Amino acid sequence: MTKDEMVEWFKSAPGSSRHERMLWAARKIARLTGATEGRAYQMLLVALIEAAELCSIPGFSMTADE
Repeated sequence: MTKDEMVEWFKSAPGSSRHERMLWAARKIARLTGATEGRAYQMLLVALIEAAELCSIPGFSMTADE
């Protein structure tokens, strides 16, 4: 799974907070890749940080939830 695909899962995740969306996406990524949920969460976080450095991701910032 590419980092772009992980970011897209995050963008399409239901939930009101960033954390809920990250957990949902990490669970989905874990099921699709066979990774543990913890490892999937780490991979997603790295992908989101890298994407945030390149451009803005709606609903994601490195600061507290608005």
